[in-house]
Amino acid sequence: MITFDRGVSAKASVLGVDAKLVAVNGDTAVLSVAGQEVSVPVGQTRSTSGVGVTVQQVTEDKVVVRVSSGISDGK
Repeated sequence: MITFDRGVSAKASVLGVDAKLVAVNGDTAVLSVAGQEVSVPVGQTRSTSGVGVTVQQVTEDKVVVRVSSGISDGK
């Protein structure tokens, strides 16, 4: 899980993928993931660059995001 502080140049690397908070429009976070821009509403998941990106929370101070590899163990 990644917590981005709003109002700063927030970025992180997870699962070998760079993720950056670009903007927030209401309850939708705009993220750059591995160089691809993706808009993700709170509570939803979008796939980009081989990873799943889920926005769990947007507040006036922070954005909480989960990045998953999309790799399944078959269970």
